[in-house]
Amino acid sequence: MSITWRAAVAGLEAATALCAALNLAYFLHRVISVDSPSRRAAAFVLALISLGTLAESVVVIGSLETKGFVPLAAPAAWVVAWALTLAGTVFISALILKAIGNRE
Repeated sequence: MSITWRAAVAGLEAATALCAALNLAYFLHRVISVDSPSRRAAAFVLALISLGTLAESVVVIGSLETKGFVPLAAPAAWVVAWALTLAGTVFISALILKAIGNRE
């Protein structure tokens, strides 16, 4: 994998990991602070998704650091997929920040 692809993947994964960590912290807070069982369950599911996204990003970044590559068949296709994951994670983060801002 060329240095350009590695840099693109690392940048996308770092941004995804940052947003996923924010989302995970928020949803875990909601799990313990919400009274409604259905909202607690929803927050738990979203926390689990955020944890999975964070774990995936950490593994990919670790693979880039230790091996210098991510074992992928088509790097361009994976960059598109990671960009979509990043977009979804950023969108959830934006909604969280909006909700926090509306409470204050």
